Order: sequence, then C-alpha cells, then structure tokens
Amino acid sequence: MAINMNIKKPHSCSIVLLTKCLFKCKMCEMWKSNEEINAVSTDEWKSFISSLENVLDGPRELVFSGGEPLLRKDIFELINFGSKRGFKTLMPSNGYLIDENVAKQIAESGLTEIFISLDSINPQTHDFLRGMPGAYERVMRAFDNLRKNCPNLRIGIIGVISGVNHKEIVELAKWVKSSVFLSGIYFQAIAKPFFVALTDSWYKEGNYGFLWPKDIPAIHRTIDELISLRNTGYPIHNFPMQLEIFKTYFDRPDIRARKAACYAGDYVINVNPSGDISLCCFMKPVGNIKKDDIRKLWFSEPAAEMRQKMHNCTINCNNMVNCFFKENEE
Repeated sequence: MAINMNIKKPHSCSIVLLTKCLFKCKMCEMWKSNEEINAVSTDEWKSFISSLENVLDGPRELVFSGGEPLLRKDIFELINFGSKRGFKTLMPSNGYLIDENVAKQIAESGLTEIFISLDSINPQTHDFLRGMPGAYERVMRAFDNLRKNCPNLRIGIIGVISGVNHKEIVELAKWVKSSVFLSGIYFQAIAKPFFVALTDSWYKEGNYGFLWPKDIPAIHRTIDELISLRNTGYPIHNFPMQLEIFKTYFDRPDIRARKAACYAGDYVINVNPSGDISLCCFMKPVGNIKKDDIRKLWFSEPAAEMRQKMHNCTINCNNMVNCFFKENEE
C-alpha cells in the first residue's frame, strides 16, 4: 500500500456508534435498522480513538453520533476516553434520555459540546416531525438538566427546515437568541431521508413529498430573514453563503446546488457501527478499524483514489448542502 505524505491530516472523525433510535423521524428511517449495537466493542473503539492521536490535526474533533448515541451503554466511557486524550468531543442527540442523572454523567465525561435536535418551538410540530409524542417536552427537560448540571458544556441546537415547519423557523431562531444558555443553532435543509433508497424526484413522491416546501417564495423570505438575523448578531451557525445555497437548492433540488467540489474526504474520517472507515458515507469503505491502521490508511493510494472520486462527484447529496461548509465557499 503506497503512502502519500503530501496529503494533509484530517481535522475530524465522525463515529457512528449505532443506528438504533427511540424516535421515528419523518426525515430518517435509520430507526428501522436491525444492526447489532455492539458490533464494535468498547476496547476496539478505544484502540481506534488512541490511533487518532497522531492523525487528527486542527480542531481534532471526535463526533459520537447515531442513531441515538445515548442508547449505547459505554457512551460516557468512550467520550471520557477521547476527552482525556485532548480531543474536542461532540455529540448530537434527540434529548429524550437526558434526565438529571444522564446530565451529570455527560458533565463527568468531559463532553465539549452537545447538539439537541429541535425543529420548532411549537410542540405539535416538533413531535410530529420526530415521530415521538412528548418529544418537545423531553427536549425542554433536557435543556433544564444540562443547564443545571453541565456548567462547562456548550449546548447547541440542530433544526431541519422542511415544508412542515418553515413558517416557524424564524421564531425558533429568535427563541434560541433569547435562551442565553444556548450556544446557537445550526440549520439543515430537508434532504433525502436517511436509509431510504429514493429516486431524484423523492421530493415529489407521496411518502416523503410532504416534507418538501411547496411555497418556494415563502421559504426564500424565511431564509432571507435568517441571513438578516445572523448579520445582526443572532447565534445562527450557518455561514450566509450556505443559507443562500439553501435557496438555490429549494429552487432546483434536481441540480447540484454548490459550485465547489466535495473536499470532505480531505479532512473528515467517517466510521460506521461495523467499524468500516470511509471518506464519503455514500461511497464504499476504504478499510475497517478492526484490521486497518488509520495512520497508514489515510495516506494510502485507495484513500487518494476515493478523494479523487469525491472531487469529481456531481451528485447533489445532503452533505453538499448541509455539511462541511467553510466561509465564502460556494
């Protein structure tokens, strides 16, 4: 396996620990997965995290995700293991399981930042989109428990803009601003539901078409207002350029919304619940943590070939719309 030392080190590793979830979100069918929760053991994950110490550069981020990562019993042990090795540790969560005891364990684990899913401050809207009665109430409880028990934790929100909630998005952004304990909100545009093989016209189809906004001028006005709020100091984490691209995407979801090539494989490592390592979660793996050394794999010819495929990719995937944005990058 040839090694190319001209490749820069990655900045982040996204570790999908499991696909199990308590929710039945309208924009995701990952919860239907039958995968084994402990396909990779605690010790195997620790060994992999240790191997990243001399690999990750820059922000040196470890993202522990799922499914719902709090369903994995060793989640706090893994976060603590990463935190003690100097990694910035992050975790998205639906918030449902965060009672006072869990909040205390989060604090003890050394987690740097948590992102809670919240799509509206209208309880009915959030509960509908997340497929779980009482989801909104549990999110609010999670905020209270985190605020009281995790003084050093950054608490943020991820909200998905869809045809169901786009008229409530500005109100959500204003609520985040008023909730001074929150670090801010990161918006994503509705995309093909996870774990669903759909055609390019998925947004027109009966099962999922309701998620797509029908009043495009109205969603343009919403996004323009978000840009205006961000420019006046609201804690909206999206770059204005990304929000502008949302408008292009909602106009023509059938064509590539960004001019920039995909460079995610140049600085992000993805690992799935089976330990498969990929540079793009929609392309084939380049290795597995159980048998491959990530320090060698990152600089290998197979990885370089995969990066080239990603640079030349023209698919309008959700990663190109929602993820891996840098300031002023189209």
